[in-house]
Amino acid sequence: MKPGTDQAAKTWEKFLTSRSREHRNLLVERYAPLVRMQAARLSRRLPAHVAYEELCSAGYDGLIEAVEAYDPGKKARFETFCQQRIIGAIIDWLRTLDSQSRTVRTFEKRRSQVTEMLESRLGRTPTPEEVAEAMRISQERYAELTRISQRGREVQFSTLDGRADTASNRQAAERTWDVGDQRQRDPSDRLARATLIDLITKGLTHDERVVLILYYYENLTMAEIGAVLDLSESRVSQIHKVVLGRLRERYKSRLAQEQLVT
Repeated sequence: MKPGTDQAAKTWEKFLTSRSREHRNLLVERYAPLVRMQAARLSRRLPAHVAYEELCSAGYDGLIEAVEAYDPGKKARFETFCQQRIIGAIIDWLRTLDSQSRTVRTFEKRRSQVTEMLESRLGRTPTPEEVAEAMRISQERYAELTRISQRGREVQFSTLDGRADTASNRQAAERTWDVGDQRQRDPSDRLARATLIDLITKGLTHDERVVLILYYYENLTMAEIGAVLDLSESRVSQIHKVVLGRLRERYKSRLAQEQLVT
């Protein structure tokens, strides 16, 4: 078997024997840096709106599949075996995202144009059925694309509360919503982290941004970051040092200005 250290070998042995989710998850945690490295490497060739965290999420799906499908009897190192699974999962997700986003963007643009035309002609807001007919698509397809276009948009949790005093919610008076889960991270933590990363890395080059994220948020070593960026460990260290110096100067000046104002 070639999965790595003695501890890794023991975990693999337990998983291959029991196929338990607990031991599978331990293996996923162990090889998680491989996902982060591939996500960072691929992010260099993608538009800025494709979030690094989303690439990681897709990559973890590939890693889980790799753990479950790995056969040490074939004498392949797991690190080698899982790379293509991780990359493949990310690429599959990107293909789905790209295809869906193009279709939805075209639909939204056309719907807006048709809606404005009908409003002008009818002197009122058209119904969804009227818009669908004018767009020459079925009402089912119109409803489906409308539903997809709404994904990811902000929704107030109060609108989902069955106890709220609205006509639609009174129809679902028995429905209650519980978003708390003590075993999971608070979603606001992820949002705060993303906001902090955007603030700190604003104005940095791609490589400088990746160095900070991977070193401080993903706990990769300088050597591992160098492998992601195809740079030497000493060059990564130099970038890290220069960026820290610039950030100190940036926030030192901002703090001084705030103190003068107060």
